Amino acid sequence: MSDMSEEREALRGAVADYLDANFPIDKVHRIANGKEAVAADEWTKVAQGLGLAGLVIPEEFGGQGAGFGELGVVLQEFGRTLAPLPMLSSAALGTVPFLLSTNDAVRRPYLEALAAGEATAALALTEESGQWPLVTQETTAVQSGEHWHVTGTKHYVLDNGSATYYVVSAATAHGTGLFVVNGSDVTRTELHAIDLTRPQGSITMDSAPAVALVAHVDGELEQLQDLAAILIASEQLGGATAVMNMFVEYAKIRVQFGRIIGSFQAIKHMCANTLVEVEKARGAAEDAADRAAEGTADLGLSASLAKVACSEAFTNATLTNIRVHGGIGYTWEHPAHLYFRRSRSSSALFGTPGQHREALLVGLGY
Repeated sequence: MSDMSEEREALRGAVADYLDANFPIDKVHRIANGKEAVAADEWTKVAQGLGLAGLVIPEEFGGQGAGFGELGVVLQEFGRTLAPLPMLSSAALGTVPFLLSTNDAVRRPYLEALAAGEATAALALTEESGQWPLVTQETTAVQSGEHWHVTGTKHYVLDNGSATYYVVSAATAHGTGLFVVNGSDVTRTELHAIDLTRPQGSITMDSAPAVALVAHVDGELEQLQDLAAILIASEQLGGATAVMNMFVEYAKIRVQFGRIIGSFQAIKHMCANTLVEVEKARGAAEDAADRAAEGTADLGLSASLAKVACSEAFTNATLTNIRVHGGIGYTWEHPAHLYFRRSRSSSALFGTPGQHREALLVGLGY
């Protein structure tokens, strides 16, 4: 095993220990049902204790200076446990736009606040059309002197309900720009999302002042789209692995007709097929994360492949999980539905499998 692999496994172990101790699935289930709440200072404690909020933020800005490969490992663990913390929404998706900026004067205050866990950021790209690759037409930004004002609505924003900053894509006279808007300057409408473990919302801006212009190049927006797909694919992989392990363990202990159900051929085939699908998804997700870490210029094909593979592996695994568990898998009390809901929600975010398949065909010249 290489030193890098050892470092990643050590990181995985530390994160897994924290999540298993603080967010076992029965607690996540209670939070999803509104019977328990996450402590207000939990994310700050995680940021300062484990350094997860600033995992990929350079050390000069107070972060850990890790790469996308390490971030992918952490997101797998959060996907495995469904822990309701803003790891994907802020430490990954909300942080990446600032990493793409080359202007230290612009990005420094945001990166330092994010790394310390004193603020959270959310990525707001998707418009009502839901097109992917993104088409930014409905949200616009107008310049007045040295200041910009943003108007429009963004949908399906992951922010745990309280992002400090929103990074918003908006059309300008010179192309698409990425702007930072304060959470206090947007109107947020909570969506009744299928995923009970992660709040989503729409944000509406009416000439909201942009406190910073992160980027004004369409190429950087394309790179951001690819990275978003790769990051959510890593989280999906963790969820797929979790439910596969869940139903395999159940198949080893459940007795029906005087036999362990794992001895039935049909159950064996379900387990084997899921393993193959999850491992293929693992290869796609981890390769895409490593390419992102290497700074590969063209991530489009890798990102789309990872998003398709992980979306379908996760969704199929959750369905198999319910089938193997039988009647108990359909009940509200069992956590199977939480993973099923997460799989369906994640599949639609940052491009559906169908949209990414089309992107793959276009990228391959078909």
